[in-house]
Amino acid sequence: MSRGMNTMPTARRGRTYEQVGANDKRGINGICSVIFIIMLLVVPPIVLLSSERSRHTRYITLSDALNSDVIELNQKNIDERTLHAIPPGKLVHGTSTNIDTLASDPDMNIAIPGALTLQRNTQYCQWQEIQSQDCQTCKRTVEARDGSTKEETYQCNCITTYNYIKGWKNFQINSLLFDQPGAHHNPQRDPMPSTTFVGNDVTLKFDGDVTTDNNDKSNSNPSTTVSAKLDPTMLSKVRNQPWRNVDFVPQGKTPPPSLFSRFFSFLGLSSSHRTRYEPLQLLRDTPNSPAAIEDNFVYVGQGGYFFSPYESSTASKLFNYFAQYLEGSLFDYQLGDLVGLASCTAGDIRFYYSVKDPNEISVLGQVREVDGVMQITPRVLQGVGNEKDSSIGLVHSGKHSAQDMLLAEDSDSRIQATIIRAILFVWSIAASRLVGVAFGREIGDSSLAIQIEAAVALFAVLVGWLWLSLWGASIHTYGFIVSGLYLGYLSYNSSVKKGSGRWYIAVWSKIAQWANLAPELRQEDSYVASPKRNDERTKLLMS
Repeated sequence: MSRGMNTMPTARRGRTYEQVGANDKRGINGICSVIFIIMLLVVPPIVLLSSERSRHTRYITLSDALNSDVIELNQKNIDERTLHAIPPGKLVHGTSTNIDTLASDPDMNIAIPGALTLQRNTQYCQWQEIQSQDCQTCKRTVEARDGSTKEETYQCNCITTYNYIKGWKNFQINSLLFDQPGAHHNPQRDPMPSTTFVGNDVTLKFDGDVTTDNNDKSNSNPSTTVSAKLDPTMLSKVRNQPWRNVDFVPQGKTPPPSLFSRFFSFLGLSSSHRTRYEPLQLLRDTPNSPAAIEDNFVYVGQGGYFFSPYESSTASKLFNYFAQYLEGSLFDYQLGDLVGLASCTAGDIRFYYSVKDPNEISVLGQVREVDGVMQITPRVLQGVGNEKDSSIGLVHSGKHSAQDMLLAEDSDSRIQATIIRAILFVWSIAASRLVGVAFGREIGDSSLAIQIEAAVALFAVLVGWLWLSLWGASIHTYGFIVSGLYLGYLSYNSSVKKGSGRWYIAVWSKIAQWANLAPELRQEDSYVASPKRNDERTKLLMS
């Protein structure tokens, strides 16, 4: 008999380790920590470069579209013959309330009418390891290559505790590196990953506007209707339309609200409109679907879920028992094991569907004849950036003019670029300290004002240089660069001087210190600062 889908979480307590002395990292742990720190230092500037290029390309593309003539499909003088005569590359815009679409998942033999986009959201029953560490703060004296010393604080006498929680996750967790992988094994099966499906045969009808001007004699003519298919690639982003979860119930009728739903509805927090209810008859072909036959997926309800229980083989069970014996957890029975009888089994999989199904959409793109049928497709601005950022193929929920759609897209692009810049500023706080040690300055030991000064300087110079290379010379670009250089000069002269030595050794020592490596693995050349000359500021100004 197949198991049902359980939702109660389970918690188990793992082992506790007490480490006397320094909590320094060596060997493979140290190497992994250094690699992680280097990635944190290298990846953000690369992401910023990609973001600024995307923003530049998107701005040029949207500006070109704003300055282009747009043919409106919702007008009386547009008919099928006129539509076929529109040359490729000419932007067209229209709003439609007559949307013929069907989005389907062939793995489950399910098709949702009226959905532009259908999303399968997969969840996995997995163990999650939670590591907590409580350390004391100690002091020690470290020695440089020239024999000079300094005092530093470090973590010592650490107590590390491992705990485990089992429940439904939106992602898989590899248990191989757990402290107790045998007792908390996560099978890595994934037969139905999260996927987004779009309607492949979306047809839109555009009704011509009827003027209300009584003096217009053309008002007596009936309005025309033109139809065109929508390129599936334009459905990857439907703006202004939230995802609605799909639940399958008898006759597709909305169930009566529960007491909690009524309470939240009274507070104005009801989410019933976010759920779409479909009749159970839509599931008549699911028992013969590939997912049902190969992986035993069945519909269990409880919010529109499809469920597949994990069945472990005999060999897998024996190997898991052997792993538990080696780690000493074979007879480690806890209260959570009894609660776990009402919990899911690690390896179980469930998923639900959500859709984007607006009643009215506005589209902006070009029309092309494909196999004798007119189709609205994205228009690509040649010679500018990548195809994604240089294309105009917009679908927005609701009634919007072409200008409003382009301005909304520009706002989205600008906000996305601003978020990346904000993340880079946080990165600049750490990176400025690394640049500081390369120039013989210890930014982290300086005042808060100097630390902010150095971070802003590095951020302004980097962003200004990118703007100069992408947008060209402007007062804003030069203003960023000059301001950054001036703030960098101020922070250089005002920050704490560090020991003299080779700059690359100083940079490595700082990275290794952040990675918590042992002092002998990050030895600096000297902790004695070079004497400060009175004319240093003058020489810097002259250079």
